[in-house]
Amino acid sequence: MPVQVIYITAALLFMAILPLPEDFYSLLRIVAAGTFAWGAYKNFEKKLFLLPLAYAMLAIIFNPVMEINLAKAIAIPIDLLAAALLLSTKKHIAQ
Repeated sequence: MPVQVIYITAALLFMAILPLPEDFYSLLRIVAAGTFAWGAYKNFEKKLFLLPLAYAMLAIIFNPVMEINLAKAIAIPIDLLAAALLLSTKKHIAQ
């Protein structure tokens, strides 16, 4: 995955703390779920343990098909932690 996709996903996650239209959050779910699912796949392939589990959990949380609706007070810290995780571990999934 190109590092630009990781940066875009992190930027979208940081923007999620703002009051934006519902369509933005639908786009965020698709992009974040895809990024985290890819990250989980690449790290399971490398036989790592904790990082792919964290990516898989976040892919489930941001799943656009079976949405998990969280209160804004819970969703904001998750968005911020997910963005920070992506930026701090980008070398594990970037090509």
